Amino acid sequence: MNQWSIRRKRIIFSIVTLALIVLVGLPIFFLFYKAPTCFDGKQSGLETGVDCGGSCQLLCTAESLPLILRGDPRVLKIADNTFEVVALIENPNVNGEIYRAGYTIRLYDALNSIPVKVIEGETHIPKGITFSIFEGPFNLEVGVSPNRATLEWKKDTLVWQRNTTPTPELVVSDMIISKEESKPRLDANIKNVSLENVSNIDLAALISNETGSVFAASKTFIDVLPTGQSVPVVFTWPEPFKEKAINTNIIIRILPDKSFVR
Repeated sequence: MNQWSIRRKRIIFSIVTLALIVLVGLPIFFLFYKAPTCFDGKQSGLETGVDCGGSCQLLCTAESLPLILRGDPRVLKIADNTFEVVALIENPNVNGEIYRAGYTIRLYDALNSIPVKVIEGETHIPKGITFSIFEGPFNLEVGVSPNRATLEWKKDTLVWQRNTTPTPELVVSDMIISKEESKPRLDANIKNVSLENVSNIDLAALISNETGSVFAASKTFIDVLPTGQSVPVVFTWPEPFKEKAINTNIIIRILPDKSFVR
């Protein structure tokens, strides 16, 4: 058999083999092959953990920094037997958020180690901001006067998700406190300097004394703020301030939807 005949057979064999791979092998491969996903219960693809990190929306625990509680939650007396509690929390994760985080707040008085009230709640944790958790007003029995509170996160609800979308920019201006000795009132303007309309804007006003301690708080809500527009907001209190208002801070948080509004 001459060399040309041998070479021709080899060429024909290679062509037939390639055809079988293309026509039979590839369909079988794609029939049984499952591409890595973020929901397959195993670490695959570019993931840095099981179904987290890499190209997945969920962040792995090692990729997220813990939430920082800025001091103990403040118990504020609004009127006789009526209270509210405010906590400041910092989220240091600039691209990490939690859609719905659960927490437990316990209130204590000076005479008991057993809580006089336990509050279960849920909140949205936006990326890279300091925000407030605001509970109240609520009534307690006559003679019960809580003076401290604790906040504990429900760890199984701290599911971090990656969010790299730009945060809308809202600007606070023209803050004026009046009627501190009768029925205190805080007026301000909120302007949307973003390129899009912003919805579900949660606003909390915190009033501090000369030592920086918060002694009064109030909140309000804006449904929609169109781009380029500003709206006036008002915060009120039913009784006179017992301390001098030295510093006023309005904390803005944009909620995903109205299910977080209470």
